[in-house]
Amino acid sequence: MIKFIKESYLFLLIFILLLIKEPLYKMFFINEEQYDIITCHNLEEEYNKLLEFNNIDLIYKKNSYNTYVLYKDIYNYLEEITISGGREYFQKYNPVIYDNTLVGIISDVYKNSSKVTLLTNKDTNLSVKVNDNIGVLTSKNNKLGVKNISNYSDIFIGDQVFTSGIGYITNEIYIGTVEKVIDKGLEKHLLINYDIDIVDINYITVLGEES
Repeated sequence: MIKFIKESYLFLLIFILLLIKEPLYKMFFINEEQYDIITCHNLEEEYNKLLEFNNIDLIYKKNSYNTYVLYKDIYNYLEEITISGGREYFQKYNPVIYDNTLVGIISDVYKNSSKVTLLTNKDTNLSVKVNDNIGVLTSKNNKLGVKNISNYSDIFIGDQVFTSGIGYITNEIYIGTVEKVIDKGLEKHLLINYDIDIVDINYITVLGEES
């Protein structure tokens, strides 16, 4: 009797497996045609990324190193990130860019990794220029702005913002465009349209010396 019950359970299990075989196969396996389509799509994405990274050298005329993000603190992801690559490749104050736009500056270098302080960090204090006007880039509530611009300066919505070259960071690295001009009496404050979404960044480029 016990043997009969065991055999009955075994046959029932085999029957159930036969019933769900096809759905399971479709769930966990794909055919050759689907594999080719997915592979081609992934290769196209990687190819486009390589084109973008290679274009960075031409735009900035600097040595560059492409790497990836190792760590983002879920509670602090707009302040800093950690990237792969340490003292062998990078130095403190190397600019870090994504999509040809400045996203941060290397603030600490370790053996195999480096810390990047992002522009959206609340302590950002970077010299920038808009046309021929020099100001200071700041960050408040994750929004970039520029202060210390003379009120006599001609600045308009859509004007581009670059690093000025004053200080540790090289000049002419793109940051964003002017979104709003605020009259503060003796000076103007600018709100910056900054298109970088840190959440989506997995690969970045570190700029070095002149190539």
